[in-house]
Amino acid sequence: MSNRLPNLTPDLQPISFLVWNTQGTGNRPFLSALKEVIRVNRPSVVALVETHMDGNHARVVASTIGFDGHLRVDAQGFSGGIWVYWKPNLVTIDDINQSPQHITMQISRTGLEPWYFTAVYASPDPIKRQDLWDFLKEFAKSHNMPWMLGGDFNDTRFDWERNSCSSETHRRARRFNHWIESMELIELEFAGPQHTWSRGLTKETRRSARLDRALCNGLWTTRFSQACRRILRLQSS
Repeated sequence: MSNRLPNLTPDLQPISFLVWNTQGTGNRPFLSALKEVIRVNRPSVVALVETHMDGNHARVVASTIGFDGHLRVDAQGFSGGIWVYWKPNLVTIDDINQSPQHITMQISRTGLEPWYFTAVYASPDPIKRQDLWDFLKEFAKSHNMPWMLGGDFNDTRFDWERNSCSSETHRRARRFNHWIESMELIELEFAGPQHTWSRGLTKETRRSARLDRALCNGLWTTRFSQACRRILRLQSS
């Protein structure tokens, strides 16, 4: 799944973000697919989440795609991993804080006010995921900056975001929506497939959901009122 998140500024070429929940980056077909997506979409910043790989492979990816800027949180065993790449001639990125579930960075360009971006890979473990929500809520209180968060949140908000629901998924959705509302975040509109994750080969076993999204605060939407989000359906293996 890939999200292209243009940041449309009035006096410069757009900054575009490619956020891809790769579910593993350890094969040659993935690198070929990534290079093609970058060629077609020309992103300024690339965030890969759920990489399942260590830092050595992250450096190989950086060399392959030709992005000189690089931040990362390595996978813990075969779980998680967030890698962020950018082109320093187009944007400046400074690391603000990070954990196994997120990297928060400051995005800036010469002559323009900086803003924050958080690349998210929320843990499937609900306890760890709640730790992330609590941390980000405290972080929101510490600044007054335009802020966008994008990636795999491992939670859904509404029934239509899953192909099947239960009392547990309803409870999780209420908690997730409460967190979003308490932080006064806004969902960035999108075009593309409604579900960004799927598993199972038969009708009986198939599960799908919309786990990937982009959220932003009011300052971000005011500054980048023309921003949009597009979901691409990609195969990396």
